[in-house]
Amino acid sequence: MSAAPAPNAGAARLLAWGSRRIVAVKVASASRGPAGDARAAGGSVTRPSLTVVVPVYNGGDEIVANVELIRRVVADGLPGEQIELIVVSDGSIDGSAERLLESRSASRIRVIHYDRNLGKGYAVKAGALVSHGQWVAFVDADLDLDPASIPAYLEVARRERLDFAIGSKRHSESVVAYPLSRRIASRCYQQLNRLLFRLDVRDTQVGLKVISRAVVDDVLPLLLVKRFAFDLELLAVGAELGYTRVRELPVKLEYRFTGSQLRSRAVLRAFVDTAAIFYRLRILRTYQRKRRLLRRTSPLTPGDLPRVGFVGSTAAASRLDYANLEVVSGSPEEAARTGQGDLLAILAPDVRPAGNWVTAAVPLFVDQDVAAVVVPALTPRSATLRERAAAAVLESRLGGASRRSRYFPGNLRVVIDDPAESLIVRRPDFCDALAAGVGQAQLVAWLAERGRKTIYTPGTSVSAPPAPLLRPHLLSTYEHAGSRGGAARRTRGASLSGATTLSLLPPAAALVGLTLLGAGSGDTRRVGTGLVAAYGAAVAVSSALAALRFRSVKVGLFAAPALAATQVTYVVGFARGLTRRSSA
Repeated sequence: MSAAPAPNAGAARLLAWGSRRIVAVKVASASRGPAGDARAAGGSVTRPSLTVVVPVYNGGDEIVANVELIRRVVADGLPGEQIELIVVSDGSIDGSAERLLESRSASRIRVIHYDRNLGKGYAVKAGALVSHGQWVAFVDADLDLDPASIPAYLEVARRERLDFAIGSKRHSESVVAYPLSRRIASRCYQQLNRLLFRLDVRDTQVGLKVISRAVVDDVLPLLLVKRFAFDLELLAVGAELGYTRVRELPVKLEYRFTGSQLRSRAVLRAFVDTAAIFYRLRILRTYQRKRRLLRRTSPLTPGDLPRVGFVGSTAAASRLDYANLEVVSGSPEEAARTGQGDLLAILAPDVRPAGNWVTAAVPLFVDQDVAAVVVPALTPRSATLRERAAAAVLESRLGGASRRSRYFPGNLRVVIDDPAESLIVRRPDFCDALAAGVGQAQLVAWLAERGRKTIYTPGTSVSAPPAPLLRPHLLSTYEHAGSRGGAARRTRGASLSGATTLSLLPPAAALVGLTLLGAGSGDTRRVGTGLVAAYGAAVAVSSALAALRFRSVKVGLFAAPALAATQVTYVVGFARGLTRRSSA
């Protein structure tokens, strides 16, 4: 690896920032207090007293007024204290994000928007992880739950040094308009949670909670559930890590229902998510392993934000929730030479970043071995039918292969191969790559060869439709498969991933089945029929899931033949890359 250039003043600040934050997080972990005394170097308090995170999906014309009401009643209940309010627009398509972004200065709020609806749990996590408050509260924007309860929850949490102060429909003082059928379902669900997770909590699911800074920093980065069982996952993983000081408090709740079909689907998804949480927590121990990977990351306080040079459009920069951003004109190469940022955020043309793109990535650079951070490129539902159908294939386990995580949020991990069209990178590493003649598309692989880490994080995203069906999609599939086959040849199979292997097995089984049908008889033909039928069933299930994910029957119908064509193309491209001789 070539010697790194001497750090400039900005790089030196980032090194100092990383060292200071590592010390701070060790102290906070050792004390296991409620994080109410978080201080920066020099002893001055840098955090607001409370952050309120408000998830929103299609909040309508009244969203700005609702958010202002939440801000006002919380501030009135905490006179003289600094309150931070973060609104997260979870892929809203009704103009909510635009109205919130226009009002954020006057309303004194922070706004995070991304173009794909990923679920309330994802939205809450995204907002909490970029918060600065000593405590963090969650409340819905529709005002079904009374936000005036938040100051009282905070007072109890402070007094009793709690990890969680949570709303409970089953508290004796709660006022709840709640149908009998839902009461029975809720009671059964909570009994299941007690059995599986040994939680001494009567109601995990109310969307009104106040949690300590320690829980935000230590537990939330580990969570994976995006939709229906996020609250349960938060409490179960917290309890596993020793955050067991929980107090259930009364709520005032008036439900608004939108149809039994949606409720039935939500109940089913909640049970599926619950089973997945148990499997990851008790069997795979996923959260424990992920915690080890994150042990050197740290949240930011307002005074710790390193300067980031942003290469992209001014309109995209205006959507970002990051205070110390420097918009740099010109190409990434010019920005590396002329900008002043400690890090470079390079956004590809015609790509829209999530509001927390920079804020969520910067803490990962506390680990000095991390050179770059990449994120998934999600396809918005506003994309064309052909683009959404291509995305459905790429997001499926059958058609995505090793590309899947780029188009669907996966797990936090170190990656060694990524096209890196949009990324955040340390300026010295990027300059080293430029000096070596390495293009941006090869940057991640080049960094890996030199022992420098690139982190893939699903905690944020950019919005960019993939190549549409059919010819552009198949050409990109063929090129990707060829490069994967060439890598497998050069490494004697060491580069083969589980995702690549799984993508090759179904069409291989179908090919064997067709061969048996054509050449065999009797039992041989029956085996062949079974293999072909199994492949067809797998494609049908994958297409049905695509239709649900994109809420479009047409996407599902297009996805079925596209899956088969993609797999054939992938096999052909992979075989060509595997057998082609190097020109060297």
